[in-house]
Amino acid sequence: MDLTDDDRAADAEFMKILVSALGDASLLEGFDPSSWRNPGLDDEADQFNEPHDQLDGYNSDDSTGGMILNLSHLTRQQLVMPDEPGYKLSKARALAAQEEDVVDTKAAEELEKEILAWPPTGLKKGHLSAENSTFVPWKLVIGYPDAFVGKKNGERCAPFFTLEGLHENRIWDLYYLHQPREFKSQKPALFVSTWQFQHLLDVVNIKLDTKLTIPPGKNEDKFRLTFGLGDTPRPRFLGRSTSAEDFQKFCDQIPAPKPDDDLKHATHGGREIFMDIMSMLKQDFSKGKKSDKNKYKRIAAHRKWGRSIKLAQRYLGLRESNLNKTSDSSNTLDLETPLTTKPEGSVLFVAIDLEAYEFNHDMITEVGIATLDTTDIVGVAPGENGKNWLPLVQARHLRIKENAWAENSKYVRGCADRFDFGATEFVSIRDIPSIIESLIDKATLNPSSEDPEPRPVVLVFHESAADIKFLQSVNYNVYNAKNVIGVMDTKEMYQYVLRSNSHNSLELVLSYVGIPYGNLHNAGNDAVYTLKGMIGLAVKRRMASLRKASQPRQEEGHVPFSEFKEKEGWTSGGEDSDGGDPIRPTEFEPDHSTANT
Repeated sequence: MDLTDDDRAADAEFMKILVSALGDASLLEGFDPSSWRNPGLDDEADQFNEPHDQLDGYNSDDSTGGMILNLSHLTRQQLVMPDEPGYKLSKARALAAQEEDVVDTKAAEELEKEILAWPPTGLKKGHLSAENSTFVPWKLVIGYPDAFVGKKNGERCAPFFTLEGLHENRIWDLYYLHQPREFKSQKPALFVSTWQFQHLLDVVNIKLDTKLTIPPGKNEDKFRLTFGLGDTPRPRFLGRSTSAEDFQKFCDQIPAPKPDDDLKHATHGGREIFMDIMSMLKQDFSKGKKSDKNKYKRIAAHRKWGRSIKLAQRYLGLRESNLNKTSDSSNTLDLETPLTTKPEGSVLFVAIDLEAYEFNHDMITEVGIATLDTTDIVGVAPGENGKNWLPLVQARHLRIKENAWAENSKYVRGCADRFDFGATEFVSIRDIPSIIESLIDKATLNPSSEDPEPRPVVLVFHESAADIKFLQSVNYNVYNAKNVIGVMDTKEMYQYVLRSNSHNSLELVLSYVGIPYGNLHNAGNDAVYTLKGMIGLAVKRRMASLRKASQPRQEEGHVPFSEFKEKEGWTSGGEDSDGGDPIRPTEFEPDHSTANT
């Protein structure tokens, strides 16, 4: 870049400001002050493989395009915020601010250790926040990946922005703001300090080698909200949250409004500013806002996803149905002790995955089948995330002889020759229906008796609509299966956990429940991992539900969390609900998918 004399003078002044702010000139050794200049949107967009037509519609300046991942030239310097209370440059932050794209786990650990040294706010519940503090709405924290991160990296960082992920090795100082009486139809708003949110981004950036940041331009205002101007209300301190359970407890105990939590003393200008902020808080921060015409369809889908988790827990003996509950029923679960509740229905879980040729999806090349007989888990302690049950999964890997030549390599890397759970079987495509029928339609209880009872089967898929369609292409119709009482989809179960409509891969499910994996896109391996992922989700979510149920009941007059947060079908009724009736295969027809709504 050719620099003018004015440019050089501006760079020198910029360096003086940085040295003054950091207090240590050695931290800027080798830093090029001209790098703060805009390198050009096109270079940044190409770097992150984001199509330019996706960089619109985020209420940003034309100079930025709005996508956070396109702002790497600003990110590293924004990690240094000496003007924010409680946020100082440390050795770890200096490492994070370097211009090298190196994932440094030690730096991440150092950043997380900083949290332990954060001093208390000195405020009691209900006390007003300090003047000139800056805040981020909690709904914007949760919605950050959907609203401001490209799809590829958005999926990678999404687990960090679930309720559990946001509290892993992290604390939050929570603040609430009651809406004035003029907005009585709205619920209280929840906030966290801007500097605490920035610290989260720093940790995620180091762990994932990403460049997430608070966006400049008009969107930046949403992450740096200031209250109290013109005698308007300021957020009040709610408490310091150290876990997801703490967070929900605090949200269940938001104090009633105080007399001065309104606009009666506000100036005209202050009132307008405050109303603008309140209007912003009503926005939907998720990318691609859904139209109202699909609202009820969306709510029904979300509820079905939540029901799947509870039904899986019932079939695994982790939860009792409401019909079987007694006054002696226990609300505790010891993962290292065999269950006292018998798995409901003695269900046989059957996970199925099919691989199709990438240039002709009507050509099936592999079929993977994994089973878990719930009678086998009786007397076996589940272990953390069900790890003691995982070895009980049985598997088969079938390769279609006629199509064995067709190997995928362009869009996914196929590995049909790397089945990790047994020997691969080469079979004719004509034999596939009878093999599946022998496992599902002809499964029985007490097979040695003269009149064996049909075995209830629950099918498990990841991306159920696609696999059900593929099964039809090999002449097996799930909708006519005699023994099938229900269907589950691990993608949808995980979406419910994340409270997200975004597509989520099997890898993300396995990472969430801590199951190591390899050689995916082998149908046999994928079927095994799909079934193991379902087990892990059921056990992990059951433990979280029991921890939540053990928390004290809400005090009278407080706003319950179920009303505080956005619903849209994301609530499942707590311990009073058992998931309801089995979810039939017809509920998984493609027309019921919300992927494109």
